[in-house]
Amino acid sequence: MRPSSLFARYRRAAVPLLAVLALGATTAMTPAPPAPQTSAHKVSRVDLTGRGVLPAPTETRPVPVEPGEHCAPTRAGSRERRAGAVEACVTTSTAPVKPAGRKTPGAAQPRASAADDAECVITVPGRWNYHRFGYCVSGLTVLYVLRDGNGKEIGTGTLGVATSALLPADITNPKWNEYVTVTMTGATGAVTSLTAKLRSACSAGCKATKTAPWYGGDLVKGASVNGFVTYSSSPAAGAKVDFTTSYQLYVTSPGAQITDPNASWSNPEKIRCDDDVRDTTSSTGTPARGCVVPSVMPVVKMSAASGSGAAAAGYLWAQENLAEGWGRDKPLTRAKDGVADRTSRTCGSGGSEPFQARTDLVADDSCGEFPFAATHEGGTDGARCAEVVPNYSSGGWDVYRLNGENSSRPCARVHAPLAAVRSAETELSEGFASQRVVEAEQFKVEIAGSTPEPQGACLQSAPTGALPSGDGWIRNTTEPVAHVNKTTSPPGPAGTRASMAQACIGKNLGEGSDAEGDITGWQDAQEFARVNSPGTGLARCHLIANILGGKGGRRDGGPDNLVPCWQSGMNTGTPSMRTYEFAAQTAVANAAFGPNDAIFYQVTPDYRDDTSTIPQGVTMSATIERADGSSQPLFPDVYITNTQRNTGKLNLGN
Repeated sequence: MRPSSLFARYRRAAVPLLAVLALGATTAMTPAPPAPQTSAHKVSRVDLTGRGVLPAPTETRPVPVEPGEHCAPTRAGSRERRAGAVEACVTTSTAPVKPAGRKTPGAAQPRASAADDAECVITVPGRWNYHRFGYCVSGLTVLYVLRDGNGKEIGTGTLGVATSALLPADITNPKWNEYVTVTMTGATGAVTSLTAKLRSACSAGCKATKTAPWYGGDLVKGASVNGFVTYSSSPAAGAKVDFTTSYQLYVTSPGAQITDPNASWSNPEKIRCDDDVRDTTSSTGTPARGCVVPSVMPVVKMSAASGSGAAAAGYLWAQENLAEGWGRDKPLTRAKDGVADRTSRTCGSGGSEPFQARTDLVADDSCGEFPFAATHEGGTDGARCAEVVPNYSSGGWDVYRLNGENSSRPCARVHAPLAAVRSAETELSEGFASQRVVEAEQFKVEIAGSTPEPQGACLQSAPTGALPSGDGWIRNTTEPVAHVNKTTSPPGPAGTRASMAQACIGKNLGEGSDAEGDITGWQDAQEFARVNSPGTGLARCHLIANILGGKGGRRDGGPDNLVPCWQSGMNTGTPSMRTYEFAAQTAVANAAFGPNDAIFYQVTPDYRDDTSTIPQGVTMSATIERADGSSQPLFPDVYITNTQRNTGKLNLGN
């Protein structure tokens, strides 16, 4: 028996139902057979409101790094050799690194407690973090050391590495990006800058189609390079493939030649891509190919507040009352074949006591079996099962036990309307599809009640000043500036400039609007372009992108969401704001992004000083906040400079 707190009380049944249970059917309720005589049917209130959700399905693993120190002689005539260094050595470790990047001004939004359960954060350094459809790592440290001929250190440089990827849940040709950020967190002595080049790979069953996240990679203390690598996998119908990913980092002083990687690590957990969830004998079967981290157990969800009502409530009762606790205490195992035979043994004529519909108790009565016939645990002889009738009354589900109180029974036959049983079957099938549960894979079942469903942390409350946008909200902030244009003659009047912008992006995006108007700094930008690069296109960059619901019009709050920028540079190009805006848009469209999941998205302009009207760049970050309480970075803090194209020159910031 499960803890009694899950059941508020035993209660007397409503008079009409008790009369039928105690006295049998006395009227011709065709075609129902006579009800069995009984005098002590027990009824439990299934307390759906007091139940917590299953723990977020996540997993962590240490990062396997190449051990030891890897040294190579410095090249004759190189900058290192001129500084007195005869060898350069690199060590990779999983020690935490204190970030030293640019500060993001403004106070962050207070986060809901669910966000405190985030798995991929610096408080768990040097560990891979996984959920069903993603993986990420932070706290990976690379130490670069220069030594003289006596073996004495004459300079060090430290790099911090973070990566994050979301896997495609349902796509014809699965491919996905892994976002990578390398930050120079420390520098001493003869080391003032470093060059970092990364290459990724994956094992058989996968192809790394874009192995380099960036080109160049020169760093000084506090600076970052970021970008993404891309993988793809296309298993045949009915097949699945497992593989791992690995990484090599080439670290050296700028200008030095290096041919071998001197820092490397791998992802120890297998990724599985398959086309084996659907019925592959049908050309219209769904879902298509997709990928998961198979070591993270899937959780299939049902709701007693949906059309599955009575059936789901009965299954919940079985989870909490039967000895095995299937689907919650013990996982179930999907079975694609033999469903009809298992159904017949439990609910049909294949068992020693075939199911008898009780249409005197339940209109259109049908049998729902638990464990499900679509699992290897299903198919128990129905004579051994608990026989229960869920009935909704007084705001809750009362579950009547028709064949006595015996918690050792291995299964349940739930009397529920046929529509509820069919709805539960559909929810189970959809759960297999959305969680990509294949044959013989274990899974758990979470059954929700009529209480508010869990949501991503930022969806639970909006901060002061936010406005609704689709399923979520957007909050634009401003700060005062002495002149809205500082280089014009005369300078412009006092006004405001856009500052930190935040958005909580849900499954259904809000409608954005195009940028327009004489925004703060626009005339300054035009004058700078006229003098330094005549004819080059300028843009009004949305902080919260138009495609994500961000506004740009004069009358809808657009000026608070816009900053002047180069059209080809900060606005578009690779990388640019567009790169990461598209990443967020793609993540929301991913089938793995649920209706109650969210992205907490933040963009902060970086101004030179209090008089600036145009930022010299922006810091962008986005975190997936799932309804189950877990979270992971979609991309960590990335800095996009307001320079022309990818030249690093003509920074528009003033």
